[in-house]
Amino acid sequence: MPKKKTSKAIAPTKSTAPTLPQRFAIADAEIRPEQFYRLPERQPTERGPWSDEPGKIAWKDPESGLDCIILRQENSTLSGYVSVDPDHPLHGYNHDALPQAVRNASHGGIDYAEPCRRHGPEAVRVCHIRPTGNPSHAPGKAEHDDKWWFGFRTSHPGDLVPTGIKPDRYREEGETYRDMHYVFAEVLNLARALKAFTDRPVEGSSEPLQIGSRATDEDQA
Repeated sequence: MPKKKTSKAIAPTKSTAPTLPQRFAIADAEIRPEQFYRLPERQPTERGPWSDEPGKIAWKDPESGLDCIILRQENSTLSGYVSVDPDHPLHGYNHDALPQAVRNASHGGIDYAEPCRRHGPEAVRVCHIRPTGNPSHAPGKAEHDDKWWFGFRTSHPGDLVPTGIKPDRYREEGETYRDMHYVFAEVLNLARALKAFTDRPVEGSSEPLQIGSRATDEDQA
């Protein structure tokens, strides 16, 4: 009788952390990424200016010292984020409570103000994950930052939304895809505005510091 064929068990594939490039050229600058992800599920299927862009990149802006993120959204547009430490005067503020010079520092205005997102895949979270450095912790154990993140989107009227549900005629009327180079420059604008707010009063502004209101625990939930 012929011998029965035996099947070999296939070992499950282990997920690995993405390899960080030491340097990444963007716009007219070169940065040192702290996070770098490809997000194929958020990448448009058709060829375009987005084809060679990463899905998420995080870095520290050397001029302001603030942490920054560019993240691709589910509609394939890019959003930009900058965080401030707990001792920053605007830490915990809602986006609509910001001084005008900060609120309007980036494309379309700031419309995001949240603490670190503690749940979900790191690749799509607005947060910097910090390794604990404690050998007793399991591999991959990390602690979340305590920063407050401000952000903006690029899906306003006039912005091209690659996978959004919009009539095709909008593209013919001059919608523009805000690519990573553009969003990078807008992130830097926000970072500099936040930094300037701690260094000196915003030039030409008579707004008091305590405008609007801080976000409450219910707002953050």
